[in-house]
Amino acid sequence: RRDDDDDESNSVNHQNIKLELGAFQENKSIAPLSTWTLESAYTSSNSDNDMMEFVVDEEDLFPGLSAEDATVWKVLDGSVVGYGSRQVGGGKGPGNPHGEESELRYYVDRRVVEGKYWLESKGLEVEVNIVVNPNLEHLW
Repeated sequence: RRDDDDDESNSVNHQNIKLELGAFQENKSIAPLSTWTLESAYTSSNSDNDMMEFVVDEEDLFPGLSAEDATVWKVLDGSVVGYGSRQVGGGKGPGNPHGEESELRYYVDRRVVEGKYWLESKGLEVEVNIVVNPNLEHLW
């Protein structure tokens, strides 16, 4: 996400680079990904993948980020990303009577999330800024 505020602690073009996870949406925007915990969602038995779970916070979904708001630095391949879904509105019940309302879950390998990345064009080493919002957890 671009942040053009003047920051004296960063001497490269006075830009503060925030590297965040995001997902392309159907409306051609990018929505930031958030999580409710830094704990692992699961680990796979046949490899050393340690997957963290993310969702799009509905507060960030619309209008999303445009090309003017964000720069895509890296597209993750299927070896480090997985997908799932969860029912919203408490599962089946008054808020979701037939259980058809759901949201996409994004599983991202912890090594990707906690890694450091060299941005050659900026001459900076950056880390992923993880957005943690405990209100995104659904308790059944």
